Amino acid sequence: MGVRGLTTYVNSNQDSFLQYYLLHDTYLIIDGNSMCAQLYRSLNCFSAFGGDYDKYAIYVRNFFKNFRKCNITPFVIFDGSHEVRKLKTAYSRLRSKINGASRLDAVTQGSLQIFPLLLREVFKQILAEMNILYTVCEFEADDEIATMARNLKCPVLSYDSDFFIYNVLYIPFNTLERKAKPFYVDGNKIQAMECKIYRVQYLTENFGGLKEEMLPLLATLLGNDYVEKRVFNKFFSQLKLPKSKKCKNEQQRCIHGIFKWLQNETLDSAIFKILGRVRKAHKDKVLSVIKQSIDGYNRKHCKSLKYFNICSETITNYSKEFQLTTKVDNDSYDETVEDSIDDDSSEEDAQSTVGSTEENATDDDLNQPDWYTDAVRNNHIPQSHLNLFTHHLYFCNPQAEDYGSEDSFLCTLPILRYIFDISTDFSHDYCTYVSREKDSTYRRIFVGREHSISRILEVPFQELTGEQLQKYFHHFLTEKLPSLDLNDLVLLPNNFQLYMISLLWWVINCNVPLAHVHSLFVCYLMLEVVDERTGTFRGHKQFVQNYSRKIDELKKDNNSYISKEVDELFLNKCKVQYEDCLIAANALLKHFEIDDSIHKRPKSYDVKKVHSFAQFQCCLQQFNSLNTLCRHPYKSTKYHKCFNGTFVYNIALKLENQSDPMKFIEQYLYGSNSVLMFYRSLCVIYEKCTIKMGLKNLIKTTYKKPRRRRNKKIEDVDEIINYFLVDGFESEVKI
Repeated sequence: MGVRGLTTYVNSNQDSFLQYYLLHDTYLIIDGNSMCAQLYRSLNCFSAFGGDYDKYAIYVRNFFKNFRKCNITPFVIFDGSHEVRKLKTAYSRLRSKINGASRLDAVTQGSLQIFPLLLREVFKQILAEMNILYTVCEFEADDEIATMARNLKCPVLSYDSDFFIYNVLYIPFNTLERKAKPFYVDGNKIQAMECKIYRVQYLTENFGGLKEEMLPLLATLLGNDYVEKRVFNKFFSQLKLPKSKKCKNEQQRCIHGIFKWLQNETLDSAIFKILGRVRKAHKDKVLSVIKQSIDGYNRKHCKSLKYFNICSETITNYSKEFQLTTKVDNDSYDETVEDSIDDDSSEEDAQSTVGSTEENATDDDLNQPDWYTDAVRNNHIPQSHLNLFTHHLYFCNPQAEDYGSEDSFLCTLPILRYIFDISTDFSHDYCTYVSREKDSTYRRIFVGREHSISRILEVPFQELTGEQLQKYFHHFLTEKLPSLDLNDLVLLPNNFQLYMISLLWWVINCNVPLAHVHSLFVCYLMLEVVDERTGTFRGHKQFVQNYSRKIDELKKDNNSYISKEVDELFLNKCKVQYEDCLIAANALLKHFEIDDSIHKRPKSYDVKKVHSFAQFQCCLQQFNSLNTLCRHPYKSTKYHKCFNGTFVYNIALKLENQSDPMKFIEQYLYGSNSVLMFYRSLCVIYEKCTIKMGLKNLIKTTYKKPRRRRNKKIEDVDEIINYFLVDGFESEVKI
């Protein structure tokens, strides 16, 4: 949710509210959504090319390795579906994201923070690889995170101002040193991470007389997802704001003023005086949202404990439902608010609105069944599609693409509709996709039954077995890709099969240059095969310094010739030679960096290429989501092992004028024989599929015949002559 301005207020008063802390030997509750974003911001990746997932994966892995050094056990909790009351906020943020993404290019990417499409999935895949426990909540996760932290008596790591209000130990992410260091505590040497920690007591002690129970009221007054700040305009118009040099703007002065005012109030008296400044028609609704806010910040039940296999016997109820002891009189209007309320303020009757009952509904009001909760918590329903089940709604995820063309996601609407049909038992006429428009706004698209396919089993979704769900996946392939021979896919590495299905869908439904297909093959080859043999180098200069002599020797000694005919498929990466990987890495590593031509000529940034790969990412995401829903008939794609946006863009740039991309790659990687054999085997299977599916004519090459430049002056003369030389003009001229 977030309390606007509170993080800034605390940061400007760190000496009062934060204390130095050594983090070690403890449980740690991590806000998954926040941590995923903050780590990406720290990395400074190239967002304009669609996501450097391999670099991000390395960074996340190293970050969590430091926790292990310090004997810290993390539990990661992610947000789920939007709550009803947050939909309005979601639309507002979407408009802002679209506006930012539409201005994204190789120059602006340093100042614009756009998160790549598959970022959160990469984050979760690394957690799974490292056996770090995580769960996805059905709805907003903040209450769950705070409740679990109170139960386990451990800190929360996040960057969300809400946790200044919750009665928990809170470590703001920006105060955490990322590397573990040795320290001596009580004569014992330990590994710990330095940080600053917040306790509610630091705040209440700074404002003598302020009680902890008052803090949720502060969040309500300043505006959150329960109620907007403008509802309390009348109250704020009569609140005397302090004059402070530390509070540089009105919001900061407002926060300080509320703290000072609450010092001398009880919860009941404060609510009574606030309601005295609310219009009569709104009093009941305002009291209701205040109650919801207080109960939310003091939630006692934590479902996550069960899914982390933590014994429920240790759970303590930390809160009770809030009850106002003073009866609210709807006919009363308090004109005398003590001391800090200005009685001479105007009686301006501002029109402030409170959300409807539906907008203020909580997750409990939505009455989600137990089977749905278990499915979400056990990752049987993709996190990205939870809104599709709860609200029949799917928001676009603005990314780097061509905003002069149609939304890159539109090519996947049949997959989205099928996921919706399966999870809702084929019972609804349409779901809504919120698409971005060419003018950087959004519009709602009703995805109707024209995108649907037949239902194969008259069994409710919650009763379907894993085997039956897998049949649904294969049924989709049969209906939508009827000529695809699944026997060909079996020949591929199991982590590339779903990737190939996505690639074929992309080629069928989008205008894909052949060079882009081969760019993806080379990227997979580099990340999945070469990296595993050579180690993950990302600096070409460092690699050359370490291995240049060895590579020169290998090239001299390597005179073997590989036939262009592939008699036997070579797709076992364990058999690829280390020496060949060194040669390939030497040629390919420089493509992980932005090409110099873009730095010199920013307008050379080719948004059409970026758009094409954005479409591919959408296809890859949707097929993996369908695969998850259908209980994994294929192995899920590890995105950080197959896609680096900067790399595929640079390889596509290298191949764009080549009439035969495969021949060029063979020359470019000359000497890396076993690497090339692996690459050719991928190409052979792809070609088999395209021939059987009749796709040969759909794929265009990108070879461009060099254009002859004409002198500009000559062009101008020709233009003038052509202007005057009209039919019959010459015959009418008399000398």
